[in-house]
Amino acid sequence: MKTRITLITLFILLGLSSAEAAKSPAMETCSKQWNDMKAAGQTGGKTWPSFWSQCSKDFAAKGEGGDVAIPAEKPAKAEKSSRKSTTTARNEDDNSNSAAQKKDCDARWDANKTKTGAHGWHDYFQFMSRCM
Repeated sequence: MKTRITLITLFILLGLSSAEAAKSPAMETCSKQWNDMKAAGQTGGKTWPSFWSQCSKDFAAKGEGGDVAIPAEKPAKAEKSSRKSTTTARNEDDNSNSAAQKKDCDARWDANKTKTGAHGWHDYFQFMSRCM
């Protein structure tokens, strides 16, 4: 019931009556195919919503007014391409000089923080990345 109200609201917002929405070429074509399949007993356990979803996509792919062919099976999903991670060369040597440099930057941070009012981790890391 909730879905029906939502659809009606959507049609009203779009300025369409429910009769106009039902007269779309995709709806007419897919409804005819669905009724033919039901009459022949060839729905294969599908429901109208799942059939309509696939049929409307196929209809849109073929272009308006084109014949819609329902595939017997869904095509297999394509394999995801693997992304190669790129690494950049960084000098991450830990030596006594880097500890002294960090202490110097921390002292500058304290002075900068009181002068500019900067605070928080974001500001700290930005400052340190420029300092070091």
